[in-house]
Amino acid sequence: MDEIYERLRKRLDEMATGYPATPGGVEVRLLKRLFSREDAALFLRLGSDPETARGIASRIGEDVNPVAARLEDMALKGLLFRVRGDAEPAYLPVPFVVGIYEFQVNALDAGILQDVSEYYLSGLGQSFHSTKIPHLRTIPIKTSMVSSNPIAPYDDAIAVVERKDRIAVAECLCRKAVRMYGKGCNHPLETCLQFDAFADYYVDNGMARPLSRDEAIAILKRNEKEGLVIQTLNSQNVEAMCACCSCCCGMLISLKLFPAPAREVKSNYVCAVEPGPCRACGLCAQRCPVGAVRIKDGKSSLREERCIGCGLCVSTCPEGLRSLAKKPPHKLYTPPENFFDALAEMGRERGKPD
Repeated sequence: MDEIYERLRKRLDEMATGYPATPGGVEVRLLKRLFSREDAALFLRLGSDPETARGIASRIGEDVNPVAARLEDMALKGLLFRVRGDAEPAYLPVPFVVGIYEFQVNALDAGILQDVSEYYLSGLGQSFHSTKIPHLRTIPIKTSMVSSNPIAPYDDAIAVVERKDRIAVAECLCRKAVRMYGKGCNHPLETCLQFDAFADYYVDNGMARPLSRDEAIAILKRNEKEGLVIQTLNSQNVEAMCACCSCCCGMLISLKLFPAPAREVKSNYVCAVEPGPCRACGLCAQRCPVGAVRIKDGKSSLREERCIGCGLCVSTCPEGLRSLAKKPPHKLYTPPENFFDALAEMGRERGKPD
């Protein structure tokens, strides 16, 4: 086994959801597809906080110009995250998921997808689902779906967009990957919103195009009409917002397999059904991404243990019988301040260093 790639694997295994070894070694094969030996060596010398090329070069005792060129090349390849500062950009390592893999949206090929699929089944999937702190949170598109107040601003998708100055839209990695297999659905590809430093990174890397607030809200409304679940990165700052379908997107496909998806998500809402003249039109059951709604004996029924609080059944009920109710106080979840704090919490939960 190539020693530097095993060291890189161990470093990634210390981050957030980990990067475990497998008997077949697919994880090292995947790293070799993405990292040159020089990339791996520099990744191993980085700390956990953003640092400029000048600071990194000084700390490791090398000339700043080649270090800066290597860092920028790695950021362009999605191997590092870049933060644009007032004077110089800063760089920091990111986990494989969510991070390096998602940043390959423009570089996906059959080899990467095959290795990721094999790795997910043989080790990465178990590691990914081993933390109680989630990567994503399910939120409704707007507070008018919710029957009780106050609503936290990070629990309202439109309110999130209205607070952002820098916004971009990228293609959905999951739908893009499934289509490369010749399968998939007819939902749009360009659905996933990035904000602030994430928007800068995606636009600078050619992975997204910038949007105005009005354009972003129009995409959100289209996503809701399409029946896509709004999921944000797990933070109050909300750096990115996915629009997931249960036919292609890994998180929803996994959730559907649990007997009680409601226990596996950090959503602060559950569907509430008012008594009234339900026509059993079946639209709510069609729209539910996790099978929480059933039509039986001319009525729709809700299995609360499966409801993830997305609100897709609320907005299209022709009789207006559905709303989202806030969960009891002891079940409410307050996300970390930013996503990098969430990643650090995941690492600590797994007993890994910060």
